[in-house]
Amino acid sequence: MNGINYEAYQGELVSLRRHFHANPEISLQEKETSAFVEKYLQRLGLETNRIGDYGITTMIWSDNPQAKTIAVRCEMDALPVTEENEFPWKSQHEGVMHACGHDGIIAAGLVLAKICQTHQNQLPINVKFIFQPAEENGKGTHIMLNGGVMENPQVDYFLMFHYANDAYSGVEYSKYPSSATVGNINIKINGHSTHWGLYNQEVDSINAARQVLQVIHDLNNDFKSKAPFIMGISKINGGTSRNVVAKTTLLEGALRAANSEDYFQLRQRLFDELAQISQQSLVTIETELTDKPTPPIISDGDLVDLADQVGKEIWSDDARLVKNDYLNADTASYYFNYAKGIFLVFTAKKPDQFSYPFHNGKFDFNEDILWKSVMMIHQFILKMRK
Repeated sequence: MNGINYEAYQGELVSLRRHFHANPEISLQEKETSAFVEKYLQRLGLETNRIGDYGITTMIWSDNPQAKTIAVRCEMDALPVTEENEFPWKSQHEGVMHACGHDGIIAAGLVLAKICQTHQNQLPINVKFIFQPAEENGKGTHIMLNGGVMENPQVDYFLMFHYANDAYSGVEYSKYPSSATVGNINIKINGHSTHWGLYNQEVDSINAARQVLQVIHDLNNDFKSKAPFIMGISKINGGTSRNVVAKTTLLEGALRAANSEDYFQLRQRLFDELAQISQQSLVTIETELTDKPTPPIISDGDLVDLADQVGKEIWSDDARLVKNDYLNADTASYYFNYAKGIFLVFTAKKPDQFSYPFHNGKFDFNEDILWKSVMMIHQFILKMRK
């Protein structure tokens, strides 16, 4: 297409992806990753800018001075997960792993920048590359947005992409929500401590926490909705000593709902149920459950139509317009407040192998998808309106 042999970039894409996979860095510690990205872009003759400690941006300009701008976001951070794969490019950093495909995203972003720069005269619009830190903990989006990443020049369109391994080679996009409404749960239970020998004088916060967990379990089972949701506690910390009744217990978790209305109904139900526990158990319960949760990602309909056109040219029937419900979340949804956006998911299941999910120590995806994914994004950009 357009005289570009995209498949010729596959070797570099794989090499880059494996480099990043072997050298992962967790959120807000992407020092070497960002340095590598910066040097790569500068070797292409591109000017780079830093936002915060590790955010990197660069611009590739269209020859048209009136051209609009599309931003392409690439996440850089890894996860605090111990890798269980045994291939030669496995993580060299104990307890840290690219278990969410960001290694492939960085590689694709760099090679896409190379192609855009090499064929700059074909660009109908400007392209801004955003290499973002700290996607996994949600902080990186706000670092970049607060740093003015969608300004100077104003970004008109926003593109984000992921690699998934739940289907064979292809691409998916949707006009419906592509992520969940998500908020954090923080619960502090205060009772009265005493020696266990005087148990009848105590108010045990851990016992009250047990009741809180039961309430959450019951809400998950009993709340009726046509869309998926989950409320869960992932961290508990209570007590100070084995012979002292626990005065304080802290619980942390999250509420995820594919339907935003369900989120707020479940939020209120939890507050109501915990108020009853507080009254019956003589504990005080301080509950924080995000009142302005991370919103879902919803792609612009016109951009989805364009993606469908380009996708079918490349993948035929493996380019899929989908309507699925999701419980994953991404603060990238806030970029969509600044520009019309689209979310592409490249599916890359490895043939004849079991696919371990995101955030698992054996997560992996089929690298064969890389060159086609870059071709898809580049062709999408070339077909953008001026």
